[in-house]
Amino acid sequence: MSRRLTTVERDIPLFIVPHMIMKRIRVHGEAMERVIVRKTRRHYYNISIQTRPVKREQRARARDLITTVPAPAREEREQR
Repeated sequence: MSRRLTTVERDIPLFIVPHMIMKRIRVHGEAMERVIVRKTRRHYYNISIQTRPVKREQRARARDLITTVPAPAREEREQR
């Protein structure tokens, strides 16, 4: 499997750094291998995110865990 390219976001203000990391975690999920945050100037940072390939079985299993709603919660919703 080939490795995905590193995603680099440049000149991100300090207060947006956590949001950018959270956004990339939602996009890449288990495939994230490394996050590097480097200060460039004043309150600006570069965010570099490197990913790794994930086996298809694990990707499907993770997707199923996220999308399935536990039975008690489903029953409560149906009763309302």
